[in-house]
Amino acid sequence: MEKKRFSLVILVTVCCMLFASHKVFADTNLVKNWDFEQGEAGWTSRNKGEISSKVSYGNGKYSGVVPATAITNNKASGYIGQVIDVKPNTTYTVSAYAKTDTEGAIGYFTARWFDNNTQGELVKNSSGAAVDQNVNTTRWKKYTFTFHSGNHRKVLLQLVKWSDDERTKKSNIYIDNVEMKAQSNQQSYKEIWRDDFDGTELDKTNWGYELGSIRGIEQQHYVRSKENVFLRDGNLILRATNRAPEDQYANPRDKSRKVIYNSGSVRTHGKKEFLYGRLEVRAKLPKGQGVFPAFWTLGSDFTLDGKIHSAQGHGWPSTGEIDIMELVGEQNPLSRGNRTVYQTLHYGQREKDNGKFAGNGTAYSLPNGTFNDDYHTFAIDWYKDHIDWLVDNKVVRSVRYSDDETARKILNKPQFAQLNLAMGGAWPGPVGQNLAGTEFAIDYVSYSRNAEQEKQAQEYYANAPKLNGVRNVTISKGQIPDLLKGITATPGYQVDYSIDNEQSFQDKGGNTSVDLLVKGQAEKNKIAQLKPGVYNIHYSAYSSNMTYESKVARKTVTLTITE
Repeated sequence: MEKKRFSLVILVTVCCMLFASHKVFADTNLVKNWDFEQGEAGWTSRNKGEISSKVSYGNGKYSGVVPATAITNNKASGYIGQVIDVKPNTTYTVSAYAKTDTEGAIGYFTARWFDNNTQGELVKNSSGAAVDQNVNTTRWKKYTFTFHSGNHRKVLLQLVKWSDDERTKKSNIYIDNVEMKAQSNQQSYKEIWRDDFDGTELDKTNWGYELGSIRGIEQQHYVRSKENVFLRDGNLILRATNRAPEDQYANPRDKSRKVIYNSGSVRTHGKKEFLYGRLEVRAKLPKGQGVFPAFWTLGSDFTLDGKIHSAQGHGWPSTGEIDIMELVGEQNPLSRGNRTVYQTLHYGQREKDNGKFAGNGTAYSLPNGTFNDDYHTFAIDWYKDHIDWLVDNKVVRSVRYSDDETARKILNKPQFAQLNLAMGGAWPGPVGQNLAGTEFAIDYVSYSRNAEQEKQAQEYYANAPKLNGVRNVTISKGQIPDLLKGITATPGYQVDYSIDNEQSFQDKGGNTSVDLLVKGQAEKNKIAQLKPGVYNIHYSAYSSNMTYESKVARKTVTLTITE
């Protein structure tokens, strides 16, 4: 175990263009700059598709237009369009106002699939007919069509001119007020939580840090530095940088491996947890010898490699681990390693225990290019009895564990999400020496459930422990507070806490670490000895007779000590 860890045949040829795409938000118009009042923002075009400042529907000032000048080889030819992310198995309604300025001219308001950033087939409605809407009136008219996304993840909406007809060639065809909304139905996925990383700082209500040298024989030191973990242009960036020579050290688990890089690892432990549903990341992966990016989950009950007292939760592998995406980079940029991602389960009742599905991972390789060339989506679709792994909305692995008692008891519990950029390890081998600046760029993390998954989650939580009264705490130096005052749990469960020093972690100074400082209420006197600063309090509700299957509730807040 290394890391606990878009009929019109000619247009089909137009496959290598770059399109603007934007992120999906639930229950809203998914079209960016839907009324063109922001000019070209969000829209792309071919052969003179443009923004008009002279014609608009309603009270606006602008519209999209495929103008009379859009001529190629004496043929009307051009479009303006937008690529939109869609969720699988969801019905969408699309509408727009459109018109032509020439009687008898015809344009098309249409859509094509755009999976893998390539223009694909025409979208069809439930009757199997193309969704093409003929724009053939000189007055503004609303055009509407509906489609189901199936297994697709991207769609291209377009206003198209394609004709030998002289009237069409001479016409300007306009489009405005474009809308696309998801229809609510029982099988649709409802987005529960999402982080688009659009701010200036990592949202600490969602994410904490994993810090130091944690596991395996990797060659990075996880740090909090803004050189290594930061937001840029709507992306979370985990970057590897050279660790200062004076701060480099031999990996304590293998002295032959020197820790030469700083890097980043973030997780939702104690802040956000996930149970059943679709958990997805859109990211651009690094490449290079030994780079080891991952998107994975661990049980919310995990004792964080000793940062939480062992009595208050579970150790690995009884936490369960779902590796949604791992990549093991290679030196040759075009090598298999840089175009392959892995999907793995880990679980068991005790260390060295190997469950039926544990370790039997699968690999998916891109047919062309690498995962560093562009952004890709990696996801699991998780139910009470099975998990599907998806890459770019393609199911690449399925595990059905309903007949595995150990898997059922371990995997049917909440998990937290983690993103990290490791450098080297037992699996990747020694890391390359020239990889400073390597980046793992994450566009978003999204979590959704359908009706079935929501019901399954409610069934779990109805019989799971709950923590009440948990809040951030502020005290003065030297005080010994009763941190359990006002904290309650479901009858039959006891409550305690662990305190660590993550918040004051030092990036520099060799093999620095996060330490468990207070193991619980029995050591509350130690709180008086803590220096002024901010600490993590990990509250747990747990059984007094813990077994590998026991349920645990976990919340993390801060303890602030003032002078």
